[in-house]
Amino acid sequence: MDAILLFDGSVDNKQLLRFAHKDDVASSLRALGEGFFVNPLWGDLAGSSLVGCAHPQPMLAVFGSFNSTQRARLRELSNQIKEVGNNHKYIDYHDAERSAEHLAHKLIKYFGRDELSRFQYTAIPRGGLIVLGMLSYLLNLRPDQIVMSDKLTPSSTHKTLVVVDDCALSGVRFQQFLKQVGSPRVVFCPLYAASALCRAIERAEPSVEVCINARELYDMAPEKFGASYPQWRARQQDLMTGHGYWVGMVEHFAFAWCEPQTKYWNTGTSQFEAGWNVFPPDLCLNRRIAFEKMRRDYSNGNQRVVALQSSGSGPICVASRVLWAEIDTTIAVARMPEDASESTSCFGLEGVAADMWRCVLEHGTLEGAESTLLECYDVDPARLREDLAALVLELEQNGILRNNNPL
Repeated sequence: MDAILLFDGSVDNKQLLRFAHKDDVASSLRALGEGFFVNPLWGDLAGSSLVGCAHPQPMLAVFGSFNSTQRARLRELSNQIKEVGNNHKYIDYHDAERSAEHLAHKLIKYFGRDELSRFQYTAIPRGGLIVLGMLSYLLNLRPDQIVMSDKLTPSSTHKTLVVVDDCALSGVRFQQFLKQVGSPRVVFCPLYAASALCRAIERAEPSVEVCINARELYDMAPEKFGASYPQWRARQQDLMTGHGYWVGMVEHFAFAWCEPQTKYWNTGTSQFEAGWNVFPPDLCLNRRIAFEKMRRDYSNGNQRVVALQSSGSGPICVASRVLWAEIDTTIAVARMPEDASESTSCFGLEGVAADMWRCVLEHGTLEGAESTLLECYDVDPARLREDLAALVLELEQNGILRNNNPL
């Protein structure tokens, strides 16, 4: 049994509260953990437990039995939390409406209202439909100008076709959509996209007259990779094998309706697969729906997805940086490493030892723990007292427990 520290205050409390949109650290940690839980990758971690503590130092860790691939995925998640917590963009409905207004103004400036009134408009499902709905009011589009994507054919798109989406990262979805439609004249309007991607689409697709974004997505890759950026970019372009138009690493963001799916290169399957999404489920409609379904299936909905712990209030309490998890009949206890993303082995407490742990944390004294244990076990009090003291001493010596009132 191992424990991997995912979060340990690498994002300061103010940033954590802002990211989770919560008023306190405990609620923010729980929301953060729930965000991890709503991921396809979490399905590969059967039997694992998310545990954390809010004080004195916020921490969140995952306990379980992991293979090398799973450890690597969890380390990537830990690094991603640092990046996202300190640099993220959340776009609520109000922000999206303002951005749609900006997109409408840019279209009017480029084409004029008369020409826009002769265009057809469609959207890449599903986020693009939300943006197209806003745009239809802002441009006062007629019902006959709006065409659903499943009704589009090369013969039906004789007019200029405006294709709307909520975002574009590499352009893969638009590339697939364009092949399906086959329109001779296209205007692509992603609400959020990097300008470099827009220019790359214009260069690559003769049918695309212009690509107009409302808001810029900042490419963090040159700054992150520094001198090795050209090598990283060349490698990513090789992996894309013609899928998409542009390689970059834009700032992490989410809309009120969805968080765009991240991807990672799986060397075992030699293909891109779904990566970690991290925004709290209650901030994004699609993740909130998925979370409610997964939570119902998780121990019949009776168990919290994230167990938040306290160190105890008695003289004998949990030492700093120690977390534990109850997995089946075993209590796994670990002292977290100083480096987040590093794994550490666990103490395994079972049977009487597990009950001793629970009673010591509940009472904070040997006497209180002993009294409760004697109600449960028919054993010689002197022998119980000796065994309890020996276990507590061993855990103190290993930095798991601390005694604030030693004899």
